[in-house]
Amino acid sequence: MAKTMKAALIKSYSGVSGIEFGETLIPEIDSNEVLIKVHTASINPADLLFLHGNYGITRALPSVGGMEGCGTVVATGNSLIARMLKGKRVAFVSEVFGSWSEYTKASAMTCMVLPDHVSDEQGAVFFVNPASAMAMVKIAKQHKSKAIVQTAGASALGRILMKLGKAQGIPVISVVRKEEQEHLLREIGGQYVVNSSSSTFEEELKRKSHELGASVCFDAVGGDLTGRVLSALPDGSSLFQYGLLGGNTTTINADDLVFRKKRISGFWASDWVKTQSIFELLALQGSMKKSIGSHIQTEISQTFPLNQTVEAIQQYAVNMTSGKVLLQPV
Repeated sequence: MAKTMKAALIKSYSGVSGIEFGETLIPEIDSNEVLIKVHTASINPADLLFLHGNYGITRALPSVGGMEGCGTVVATGNSLIARMLKGKRVAFVSEVFGSWSEYTKASAMTCMVLPDHVSDEQGAVFFVNPASAMAMVKIAKQHKSKAIVQTAGASALGRILMKLGKAQGIPVISVVRKEEQEHLLREIGGQYVVNSSSSTFEEELKRKSHELGASVCFDAVGGDLTGRVLSALPDGSSLFQYGLLGGNTTTINADDLVFRKKRISGFWASDWVKTQSIFELLALQGSMKKSIGSHIQTEISQTFPLNQTVEAIQQYAVNMTSGKVLLQPV
């Protein structure tokens, strides 16, 4: 095997201007890691934050970009769980190294063997959003919430959560900001959709969240929308913020925290996974495999070669609702 590979490299945390297509060393692996020949890699909102240095982790630069993808394990470390993956086609998450490259490395625990009927394209988006959606449903159940409120309802994660909640008997109230997003969700079976641009938004969200018993919200937006949503929820509700699409500052009403016993905290899938036992993680993977093709199915907008990573990111950033944009090594 060659010692170097092609990759989309982050040279500085300055957005797409900091990306350069070039060569880097194929990574070495330790006993619990696997080396993966990448077939397809995804672009996620977290990657856009990462490119500006605003994600929860940073890497020493230059670094391979991206975090999620699909590929074949070509070499493994000495641990049993790693060796069991040799030659397998897997979905993976590689926060430490990256995924926008010909090869990557990942912990064996963040790899999942894909069923034969799952395409590389679906495999590349099979981990982050589905796992997050299933974690959200589990958290809602733990909080004994009878329904879930979610912002960015028309996003890829939002659509999966809506379908997953429906399958598990937990209604999902999807908050969107455009009329076309309302139509999109209703066309795929969304029953409870509210538009934050409407003059009656707070009133409608309050009525639906109280009627359905939605005492848990997952917020991907932040900004002033967080406070508007939190105020509409029943007393004692919990809001989990997991995204910053509306900006870095979240605005909330102190009355909700002090007198209405509402709570706001962060949700980061990477941290949540670390709180789960190996048995819980294996059960999660089993549930994900059973669900693919039904409520776990992601719209793919476009696929770009790896040497057009900048164009791919720009395309994804201007219209995330259209579907995922993927990268493939050439």
